[in-house]
Amino acid sequence: MNFVLNEELIEYTKNHKEPFVKSAHHMISQCLELDKEIPNDYRWLFSSKDSLEQQVKVITDGDSKKVNYIYWNDQASNIEAYCYMTFWRGVELIKSCVNGLNARDTIAPAIAARSLLELSTVFLLNANTLEKTFSKVTFPDKTVVCSTEVEELVVKMIWGTRYDNPEPHLQQTNIMTSLKKLAKNPNAKELMPKYEFLCDIAHPSFIGNTSYWSHVEGVTTDNREKRVISRLTSRNFNADILDNTIWSLAWSSVCIKNSFEMLMKANNSLLDKLSTSNLTP
Repeated sequence: MNFVLNEELIEYTKNHKEPFVKSAHHMISQCLELDKEIPNDYRWLFSSKDSLEQQVKVITDGDSKKVNYIYWNDQASNIEAYCYMTFWRGVELIKSCVNGLNARDTIAPAIAARSLLELSTVFLLNANTLEKTFSKVTFPDKTVVCSTEVEELVVKMIWGTRYDNPEPHLQQTNIMTSLKKLAKNPNAKELMPKYEFLCDIAHPSFIGNTSYWSHVEGVTTDNREKRVISRLTSRNFNADILDNTIWSLAWSSVCIKNSFEMLMKANNSLLDKLSTSNLTP
C-alpha cells in the first residue's frame, strides 16, 4: 500500500504558497523512512515500585553509584518505551491520514490530522523538557541523584489520562494547555489556527458540513441558488480543508520524527553519563 501522497496531491502541493504544504511529501517521506528502521516489537524492562525497592535493597548495599544506576536506568527504560509507543502511534495516524487523502476523503483525514497535532505537540514538549533536564544531570561522588520532576513527567507520559476521574498524579495535562504553550514559539505560530480549524471539522459544525458543498449548478428565476451537495469523490473540494489537513500532516510528521530522535539521543546521553561515571553495578 502506498503511504505517501499520490501524484495528484504531489502536483497540488509542489507550488503551494504555504511552505509546509509545499514540502509535505518530503516531510512525510522522511518520517516514514525513519519508520523503516524502527522495530515492530520492543522488550520493555519495566520495574514496579516494589521491584525497584527490592533491587536497591539487594544490589546496592547503600552504594550511591549503584542506586543512581538502578534509578536512572529505570527512567531511561520507561522513556524509551514511551518513544516507541508514541512514534508507532504517530505513524499509524500518518498512514491513515495519507490513505484518506489519496482516496479523496475529507472528514477522516482531517480528524486524523487533528489528532496528529495533539500527539506531536505533546511529544515535542516532552522531548524538549527531558533533553534540557538530562543535559544538566550530573552524578557527584557519594551522592544519590533523583528527580521528582522527571518521575512525575514520565508517569504522565505513559499512564496519564483524563478518563474516569484518575488520581491527581495521573491527571493528564489538558491538551489545550500544551498546544497554547508550544504556540508561543514563533516557529509554531500557525499551530493554533490550524488546530481550531480542524476541531470544527471534527465537531458537528459548519466547516465539516462544507466539505460536501460541491458547486452552484444554477440560479432560479427568483434568485435561489441550486447548490449541489455530494459525497462523490468527483465533487469540487473545499481547498481550505485540504490545505489545513496537509499542513497539519506535514508539520506533525516533522515533529514526530524530530521528537523521537531528540528524546532517544537524550536518553542515550544519560546512559553514557552513567557508564562513564562508572556507575554500573
